[in-house]
Amino acid sequence: MDNSEKLQAILRDLQATRQQSMTLSSQIKEFEVTLEALNKQDDEKKVYRQIGALLFEVEDKQNMEEQLTSSINALKEHLLLMENQDKELKQKYEDLVSEIENSNE
Repeated sequence: MDNSEKLQAILRDLQATRQQSMTLSSQIKEFEVTLEALNKQDDEKKVYRQIGALLFEVEDKQNMEEQLTSSINALKEHLLLMENQDKELKQKYEDLVSEIENSNE
């Protein structure tokens, strides 16, 4: 694989990583808003959870809060991995560009 192909591959990977990071950030915000709304919900009122096209009544609000918190934490861990991968890819890109510039001198 020549340097041009390597650069293109790195740029594709960077773009994919950044898209995944944006998606994860969006999911985290959505879950956090949901958790906040759930915490504000009056204990007297029923809570429902959508599964597919159906809504099911939630019997254990505490369990749902724990699931949401767990999901948020897992998404944040995955986002951190994506951010680290982005940094590594950016460094590879910069190293390869520097290598190409030095070989052309």
